[in-house]
Amino acid sequence: MLPFLTRHRPTLLALLLALGLAGCATPEVIRLITVSGGKTLQFSFGPKGAEPGRANGYEVRLATLVPSADGQEIGYTFEFTAPAGATLSRVQIDDVSEETAAFPMVDDATPKLTGDRWNGSSPTLRAGHAELQWIYTITTTLRVYRFTITDAAGRKTEMHHVMAYPDFVKAVIRQKWGANY
Repeated sequence: MLPFLTRHRPTLLALLLALGLAGCATPEVIRLITVSGGKTLQFSFGPKGAEPGRANGYEVRLATLVPSADGQEIGYTFEFTAPAGATLSRVQIDDVSEETAAFPMVDDATPKLTGDRWNGSSPTLRAGHAELQWIYTITTTLRVYRFTITDAAGRKTEMHHVMAYPDFVKAVIRQKWGANY
């Protein structure tokens, strides 16, 4: 057995090195998404999905839709962490997924941090609302949310967060709305 290893050592070392480095490679995909106003933004998608929105010590922790119990209304819930010692004076969140005008979702003029976290919800929208038409598409839909955070000193931080809604999630909502496809 030893003569075999001695004779094929360079090949074996190359194979082991390749296998070792393959585990280090993290598949990352960069995707360009056009948002409101025709602006193109770059988002990174890794093995766990889209990277969260981050800027100036803030980081999005949650941005998702929440159907009502009967499924006839959709609301959104959002959460982000703030840097230590931050004091906020305003939080605005807009859906900027469409190339047309942004859709305002949250405008909190008296934001409160619990520890280092802010969370809030949008008003609900009824089934069939124009801003929910994307749920009728039969593919995964990417929605982009723009967080505009104003601190007590008047400094604004803007970060974008992308959320993927696969069709199987949208199909459940469509069924509640009476669509049979």
